Amino acid sequence: IVHKKRDRMIYRDQKSLGEEPAEKKFLGRWHRYEWLFHPSRRKDGRPTYNFAVVVDDVSMEITHVIRGGGHLSNTPKQALLFDALDHARPAFVHLPNVLAPDGGKLSKRHGATGVGELREAGMIPGAIVNYLSLLGWSHPEEREVLSLQELVDSVDLDRVRPAEMAYDPEKLRWVAAQHLADLTLQEVVEGVEPFVDRDRCPFPDEGLTVAVEAIRSRLATFGEAREHLEYAYPVHGPEWENLRREVRDDPSALRGVRRVREGLDSMNEWSRDGIRSVLKEAGRELGVRGPALFHPVRKALFATESGPDLGAMAQAVGRDEALARLDALTSPGAV
Repeated sequence: IVHKKRDRMIYRDQKSLGEEPAEKKFLGRWHRYEWLFHPSRRKDGRPTYNFAVVVDDVSMEITHVIRGGGHLSNTPKQALLFDALDHARPAFVHLPNVLAPDGGKLSKRHGATGVGELREAGMIPGAIVNYLSLLGWSHPEEREVLSLQELVDSVDLDRVRPAEMAYDPEKLRWVAAQHLADLTLQEVVEGVEPFVDRDRCPFPDEGLTVAVEAIRSRLATFGEAREHLEYAYPVHGPEWENLRREVRDDPSALRGVRRVREGLDSMNEWSRDGIRSVLKEAGRELGVRGPALFHPVRKALFATESGPDLGAMAQAVGRDEALARLDALTSPGAV
């Protein structure tokens, strides 16, 4: 029975609201509403939320309303309004809430990461959608890394769990890393390029592609490439000079760097495999291997003892740059 008076509706309902199969719910239970008094407008003339969304859904012919559990209390009111407007109720589905990493309420000020922040970090959009799908739903085969099409084909509301889930930034990074690993090298290079400081990292020719191939396994987002690529072009300053001095003061280390420099200078083709061969040959001749050889060479080339593949990164910066860095350490006038 519907009574309309001015901007108000009074609806009396004699049936339980939770019995109809189309109104499947995942959280809580609907209470029996005998009477509902619902104003359709506020005092300032604006429509009330529940009335406005129902009118909007009717006009757009919405068939499914899928939303967070926080809206569960609105559903009985909206269901009755659909009836009052003589329109079929849509299927209402309420998903578990997403909590902050510490289990508290997720909000802009607590625990949340904005989509804009993820975009600026260079996270693959498909990875974000994939991760969000796992918050309250699971794949029939328990798979966690899924493309958008695979999600379209496999998502079923029957597999939505009622338990609330906490947003886990590390799990998001893991999912993102799996998506990035599935890309071709060229796709990764194209994704990384907007984040590269070309003034700081002037890779020659195909140098960027070679460097990206060497570091891609370390990445979860395109934006993370910037820090790793800057490894190839360390800042000239006291720190690097101190490392060079350590090598100069160690006769064995200096001998190894000089032998590597001679081998690199004689290469016909500047390539990763060729550089690796020079390093191995120098180690055999001098009777050194592993860190005793690689660390001094890395210090001379990249101002560090560890990092991505040495041969690949030396190829990436180019012959002239690599030899100039070694000369800065091994030449008679070097200080």
